[in-house]
Amino acid sequence: MYLPYRRVAQLLVFCLMFVVPVLNIYEIYFVTGTFYAINFGGLGVADPSVILQAIFAAGEFTLPLLASVVFPLFMALLLGRVWCGWLCPFLFVSEGIDSLRSFARKIFPGKTKPQPLVVQSSFKANFIRFSFLLAGTAVAGALGMPVLNYINAPAVMSTEAMIIVKERVVSLEFGFIVALLGIQFLLAPKIWCRVFCPTGSVISLFRLPITVSVISSSRNPSAPCCKETSCVQACPMGLAPYMESENLLCVNCGKCIDSCALDKLHFSGFMTRTGTSKSVK
Repeated sequence: MYLPYRRVAQLLVFCLMFVVPVLNIYEIYFVTGTFYAINFGGLGVADPSVILQAIFAAGEFTLPLLASVVFPLFMALLLGRVWCGWLCPFLFVSEGIDSLRSFARKIFPGKTKPQPLVVQSSFKANFIRFSFLLAGTAVAGALGMPVLNYINAPAVMSTEAMIIVKERVVSLEFGFIVALLGIQFLLAPKIWCRVFCPTGSVISLFRLPITVSVISSSRNPSAPCCKETSCVQACPMGLAPYMESENLLCVNCGKCIDSCALDKLHFSGFMTRTGTSKSVK
């Protein structure tokens, strides 16, 4: 149900990485920048984690810096981690790697094994990723250098797309993306998105009771509503959606909703929360 729409959104954002520099080559500057910070007709929009690093690295904050994160944080308050689940180009490519790994298992069933997520516990995953964010931010403040910005996977991908289009070469950071995808293919699926991504960590902190999230209408949400636990198998963040749907790791991708044969999972949020709450009771 949600997958076709999500794929279209992901593909459009992925293509945007290459379209922007092409437009700039032809001196069309309505859209400029990368996913570190992008400008639409004079409206600057920046990655909140990038701005956080910049503030601590510089030791000060300015109104333009704060203004650039108003839109993404507003969207997070309304729609949750919509950037991560529906727009992020790295997750889009990462899911392609997942499909490639599944294909490899079918071709070489005796030589490949399903790879579990690197951290099974959602508490441990959240602890690691927020510790990583705090440590990187502290180092940025100490060194005066936004260290996490240099390994911000979706922003690096966007920058590499611009370099490829404009200069027809790749930089050293391209190797970082290739290595990260290789690790996810061979060893640890979703390790970046689930355990390290600073953008996802920052965005996940901005939640309200009206924020869109996945909820279960099961009478006993602490227990699986089917023996197949299809939602657990579908969740890219390694959650048990029937009881962890509002976990900070959830990216609102809707894969658990699509996979639920009993129709027990659905989105709730600023438009539907009142009605949904009554139905759950």
